[in-house]
Amino acid sequence: MLVYGSVFAIACNDQAKKEETGMVLTTETNITPADSAKKTETKDSIPNNIQVDSVIHLSFMKNSNSITVKGYLDKKGDPVICYLPVVNGKKLTALVTPEKSKANIRFSHIYLPNGKSDGPFSPSMKYNLVGEGLYKLYIAPNRMAGDPVSTDFTLTVKVQ
Repeated sequence: MLVYGSVFAIACNDQAKKEETGMVLTTETNITPADSAKKTETKDSIPNNIQVDSVIHLSFMKNSNSITVKGYLDKKGDPVICYLPVVNGKKLTALVTPEKSKANIRFSHIYLPNGKSDGPFSPSMKYNLVGEGLYKLYIAPNRMAGDPVSTDFTLTVKVQ
């Protein structure tokens, strides 16, 4: 009787330890083929038409071919890079207007989807597009016209 009591006490004590630690001995999960085929939609985490650090991801509203956004150029002279996805259109027209009249900023470069680049330009530019793809517009101070000045700016882009 003493042997049976000892075995029973050890077995009960072992079960209590398992419950304390939260150990699970077996788990049953039913996954149907329909569950595994479901796709969850996630919203793009990159904000559009808002400057984050030194980048603006441009995005036209539905049925629109132009956009106006605000940005900021630091006096350190680092460029603001505007990513412009183009799906149709042959001509790009852009204008960057500084808030401070003494700030001399311009489009320093345009990088094309084929890897080529062009520039520098003035504060306004007209450019014949080479086709669909991601264009990068660089806005920077015109270092040939004095020291860089920190300023807010307005950027207007149109693709026709």
